[in-house]
Amino acid sequence: MANDHNEDPVANDPVSTPQPPHKSQAIDRTTTQPDLRLPDELWMTILEIPCSFPPEIFEQVMLNLIKNPNITSSHLFRADIFYDSGESGSHDGKPLYGYDLRRTMVRQLIPRNPQLDKALVQTCHLFQRWDGDEEVNVVLYIPHAQTENEMPFYHPAVSRVAFFHRWNHAAVEKKAAVSNGDDTPAPPAPGALSLSYALFPNTSLTPKLQRTALRLLQTIHKHGQGQQAGYKKRVHLDRIVPQKRYQDTYTRLKTKYGRLLAEQWVEVTDPGKHVFEDIGIAAFLVELWRNMHCPPRSQEGNDDSDEVDRHEEADQEGVKPQFPGFVDIGCGNGLLTFILLSEGYKGWGFDARERKTWSIFPKAIQEHLKQQLLVPRLLLDHHANNSNGNSTNPNSSAIDITSSWHDGTFPPETFIISNHADELTAWTPLLAYLNKSSFIAIPCCSHDLSGARFRAPSSTKSLAKEKNISTTPAVQGEALPDTRLPQQQQKLQNEHSRVDTALPTKSGTAETGSLSRTPAQKKMPSAYSSLCSYVGSLAEETGFRPQTEVLRIPSTRNLCIVGRYYRAPEARGHDRGNRTGFLNEEGEGEGDHDVNRRKVVVKDLVERELSRSLNTVSEDWIRRAEGLAKKPGSGH
Repeated sequence: MANDHNEDPVANDPVSTPQPPHKSQAIDRTTTQPDLRLPDELWMTILEIPCSFPPEIFEQVMLNLIKNPNITSSHLFRADIFYDSGESGSHDGKPLYGYDLRRTMVRQLIPRNPQLDKALVQTCHLFQRWDGDEEVNVVLYIPHAQTENEMPFYHPAVSRVAFFHRWNHAAVEKKAAVSNGDDTPAPPAPGALSLSYALFPNTSLTPKLQRTALRLLQTIHKHGQGQQAGYKKRVHLDRIVPQKRYQDTYTRLKTKYGRLLAEQWVEVTDPGKHVFEDIGIAAFLVELWRNMHCPPRSQEGNDDSDEVDRHEEADQEGVKPQFPGFVDIGCGNGLLTFILLSEGYKGWGFDARERKTWSIFPKAIQEHLKQQLLVPRLLLDHHANNSNGNSTNPNSSAIDITSSWHDGTFPPETFIISNHADELTAWTPLLAYLNKSSFIAIPCCSHDLSGARFRAPSSTKSLAKEKNISTTPAVQGEALPDTRLPQQQQKLQNEHSRVDTALPTKSGTAETGSLSRTPAQKKMPSAYSSLCSYVGSLAEETGFRPQTEVLRIPSTRNLCIVGRYYRAPEARGHDRGNRTGFLNEEGEGEGDHDVNRRKVVVKDLVERELSRSLNTVSEDWIRRAEGLAKKPGSGH
């Protein structure tokens, strides 16, 4: 319902602390008549805020909060909807005298940490009544709890919560008349929000309950005003893996591995970030692979509640193929590889540098972590030609890479994981294409196909030409949307609003000395957004139909590109169906795309993107790879 507030009850309580005048300042209603009076229920109206958004927006906001309680409480994951009467639910539930019951929903609030907080079932009613020109809408929360002690930490310790929205239609018409030139003073806001509690017997209103009421009302007011101003959601989550499945798996993995890994952490970096970030990625992969493959034997029965879902999916989709194995290229600290192996998925990981974290894993896990440099076979072959005297580069020399290297050739269909793999990020879809594999790439730092740092364009050159998109970073076309999660966006928005009120609104750094971004700069995509678009473009060039997902992980580098649906490069733009893997419609191997053909496609792509021969690229790559191996390992 609302976040925990442990601040000083007076210093941070707008109810008891004088506030500067503001049109949306909350009004204390604790000493007035309550908005709702029912027999055998002690109701108290806490606060009221003027508002200018109509009833239909109030209903949209409240339905969104009912379905997504995590918006008002960081202690909650989500709400599972058990029942929804829809618009025809006027016969459900206990009537409210004087009101028409329009809709009933029953939800279960799912806590983020079930070891600390229990789930809570709650009935939500939507009521409406008319009083002359005034329309009143009420959303009533009824938790299924009998006493204060049964209430979980994240919910106000009250027996009922009611949200009121009043809307005076006559005042709206009067306000419109004023805006059309009438000289009469501007009327007050035509609407008002208020919140009421029904207290448990022998309990009283506490400062914490008042603060919670204020936060809830402020959230509703902010979302309502945003909807009225035309706010459009920019980040769409859970498009590949359903939220419930992901969060349930994340909770299971966090309970199983989180504390163990955090307590054994040996790196200097923050375990709270790296451990739970990799647990989140592992949860996403487990559920993604569940869509694509049969679960490993050790996974069967891990979640009895989902067993019916598994059988239903099998009936609908037929028998799924066995999991082909995974490889985590640039595996870093090895946490992700450790979790996936422990969950029964066969695979391994390697990195240019061994990490101290590897030593905390069991011996059986350490055997699947290797210190190796990746030199793609395509580059290795051309480097061999250079070493044999075929190079036109006078600086070319034979480089010893035989001691610890991998050529990027894996068993066919091996799932390739590229998590903040930096130099390997752009190569990820290319390696997947060469190995007839699926992949996931989670970009971080931007490197080109020779391993050099650069600002990625938003598209490859050939696709940019087809779509008439400029590849110059300063004038790129529209890239991927802002991938920050809602709470990250809100924090940034609050920071910007404080800066904007302190700075003049003029533009031009030279004239004003202002460091504010110009309108043109604000439209330019970030370097990270361009990198993600570029990786997706490389995947499209090699025949994939890439999917993107904003991951629910504690990182601003949280967008992933998934390649699991495929079409032939020359058939780009022609849909061949939503199929996983690299089989044609007859189910036979693609004879037209043998190993040599794939190498030619990748060679042409690399040379076109870098405007250099593959001989030169191979020398640059190997030289950088050797330098990378000499650097100390980081926490990732």
